[in-house]
Amino acid sequence: MGRRKIWKNKGIRVLMIVLVLSLSFPVYASSTKDKLSDAEQDRKDAKSRLEAVQEKIQGLEQLRNDAKAYIRAMDEELAVAEDNLTDLQEQTVKKEEEIAQTELELAAAREVEREQYESMKLRIQFMFENGNQSYLELILSSESIAEILNKAEYITQIVDYDRRMLEEYKQTCEEIEEKEAKLVKEHEELTDLVAQAEEEKAAIELLIAKKAEQLQQYEAEIARQEEELDELEEDLAELDSRIADLEEQLRRENSRVIYDGGQFLFPLDFYYRVTSEYGWRIHPIYGTNKYHSGIDFGAPSGQPIKAAYRGEVVISEYSSSAGNYIMINHGNGLASVYMHCSKLNVSVGQIVEKGDIIGLVGSTGNSTGPHLHFSVRINGEYVDPGPYLGMY
Repeated sequence: MGRRKIWKNKGIRVLMIVLVLSLSFPVYASSTKDKLSDAEQDRKDAKSRLEAVQEKIQGLEQLRNDAKAYIRAMDEELAVAEDNLTDLQEQTVKKEEEIAQTELELAAAREVEREQYESMKLRIQFMFENGNQSYLELILSSESIAEILNKAEYITQIVDYDRRMLEEYKQTCEEIEEKEAKLVKEHEELTDLVAQAEEEKAAIELLIAKKAEQLQQYEAEIARQEEELDELEEDLAELDSRIADLEEQLRRENSRVIYDGGQFLFPLDFYYRVTSEYGWRIHPIYGTNKYHSGIDFGAPSGQPIKAAYRGEVVISEYSSSAGNYIMINHGNGLASVYMHCSKLNVSVGQIVEKGDIIGLVGSTGNSTGPHLHFSVRINGEYVDPGPYLGMY
């Protein structure tokens, strides 16, 4: 009777434990599902924001391109305006030189006119003051009437010459003055055209300056939006990583395998040299100090990759950084990762045995050459895979 009571009590305790476990596990799984759902919603929101920023950047880039095209067109107009201004300025300088030369000619003509006038005055004065005596001397000194007439004609010719030359010099001065007046008028017109050309050039330069200011604003806004885009992409990458972890955790919670503590199999048929150790290192592509989550083994492209231990494939897909990669859940929170594959031979949900060929060595994703990046995760955290492979 007592023994039956003891077994009855034990049975009740076992039943209670089973009940607690059966109740607690779904709550845990449901919690993970809720977190996964929240993370997926966050990713959806982040992608919406990212797409909105991308669309805004595209609009700004179109405005920037329009501004650049406008500036190029205005630069061409400015070049034409500058050529026109230069031509007008050269014409103005040439016209000023012509005016200066004409002024010299006018001054010289006026000087000749003055000298001719002074000479004529002296001759007229001389003939007026000594006219009778001169004529008498001419008559008395002449030997014939023909000679007297010739001498009188000579005097008349001198007077006529002086009058004619004076008139010619006066006409020359008038012509030079008219020429100078015409040149001065043309110079004034050129000066007005130069002023107009300078105003046109200044107006074009102002338009270019304003558009260049707008262009700088577009460039600054594009840079700001691109920074926001980078932040959103980082957030999205973190969310993708978190979702992957939550999906992995959810699969572990529903895992069909249990890790029994055995030694991992080396994932390659031959021990190829280690090209990069686990831990902090200088990244071969980015040149910065970054954490390396596994060990890289140099191997020829196409070399078969084997499952290190029995487990369930929880990831078999492409990532921009890991390339084609596989994650196998071995149970009890332990998982192995195989990155940069050229080919994936397994699919999610598939149970693989230790030594099964799961993929081929490649150089996909962020990679500098064919190799296998092998990682080990415990409860979602990367650890040194060396001990699991029996390397040390």
